[in-house]
Amino acid sequence: MSEKKQSITELVKGWAGFLQRQESPFKVNIMRNLVKNLAVNLTFQYQPIYMTSLGATPLILGYLNSISGAVNTVLSIPTGILADKVGIKRVLLLTLGISILSTLVFGVANTWQVAAVGLILSAVAFILDRTSCPMICGSTLGTEERVTGMGICDTVTFFPQMIAPIIGATLITYFGGMNAQGIKPLYWIQVVGLVVSFIIVWAKFTNPRQLTVGEKSSVFSNISNVFKEGTMVKRWILLTMVSSFWWQVAFYIPLYAADIKGAGQFIVGGMSAASTVVFVLLAIPLGHLADTWGRKKMITVAGGLIVLPYISLIYAPNDLVLILSGFLSGFAMTVGQTQMAIAVDLVPKKYMGSWFGLLGFFRGLVSIISPIVCGYLWSNVSPESVFWLIILTQIGNIGMLYTVPTSITR
Repeated sequence: MSEKKQSITELVKGWAGFLQRQESPFKVNIMRNLVKNLAVNLTFQYQPIYMTSLGATPLILGYLNSISGAVNTVLSIPTGILADKVGIKRVLLLTLGISILSTLVFGVANTWQVAAVGLILSAVAFILDRTSCPMICGSTLGTEERVTGMGICDTVTFFPQMIAPIIGATLITYFGGMNAQGIKPLYWIQVVGLVVSFIIVWAKFTNPRQLTVGEKSSVFSNISNVFKEGTMVKRWILLTMVSSFWWQVAFYIPLYAADIKGAGQFIVGGMSAASTVVFVLLAIPLGHLADTWGRKKMITVAGGLIVLPYISLIYAPNDLVLILSGFLSGFAMTVGQTQMAIAVDLVPKKYMGSWFGLLGFFRGLVSIISPIVCGYLWSNVSPESVFWLIILTQIGNIGMLYTVPTSITR
């Protein structure tokens, strides 16, 4: 027992030492995400249920998320260029400012049409964050320990996602149940957390030293250089599009659990919390394993595991299996994290913003089409057909990964 305690102590000291030697932007970004994730995950898993309580149908949700995808597509490349030219700090502040506005709109909404404005604003904030956050890790972490570093970051910052859904479920019960009236007050609490996160960035964050701010090259020049100087850029873009399909329609999961399987707020919240357990407990060892054993192998194993949650969701006979489905879905985060670590190495760091903006653009194209397709399948074929389609895309992602040489993927 004493040896076990000693090994745990050494492990914690190792993590603390890793964090201590990192640059300030990486550490401040962890603080920002810690607070932001606690706030956002009070409502995230209940958002589709909130929208349907205000009158939206599953098909309307598909259309609305498709519009959000169109916003992502239009803004992705400009966002990457913006981060390259004005610095990540300003982009982070803009991101949080839009997130606050989005949450306020959700809080005052009495119809799904008003809530749709909040949904579109949250899509703007999402693409800004999705572009700038990996730029921070890509410019401050060494290649040989990048997935490990991302794992440490995610272990710390995803911990609130493990408790926030349960806190949210408790508050929903207090405020009136899993309906618009019971969910609405959570958005006002969320605003407070986002304001705190904004203050952290404003007071503490500085732009990473390795990223050059304000270069005079044009938008088209930056994009052209990504293709010219990058490695297997076109192949990786296609792989990214296939692998992102599941994320663009993940909002159907809590809706399916609640409407088809009859899950209550604690089960819906528990599914979200269970998925986070994987990352909180396993992100660091899985990240280290990806760095040492091989990133392609890790994506293959984790990719196989993320097929299981959809099968268990479809055939779940009780709430316990729904929670298990949520737990297994957490491995999808490992796939995304590892693929992001590979993507960082494919282009020169001076084009990092343009590169992630470009990836965001093509993910946006998927997010325009996939919600409409899945909304149609839900309404005209069966709700289960949505998840069978997701399973096929995940299998396709693993197959495409093996067309990329191991010398690139490590």
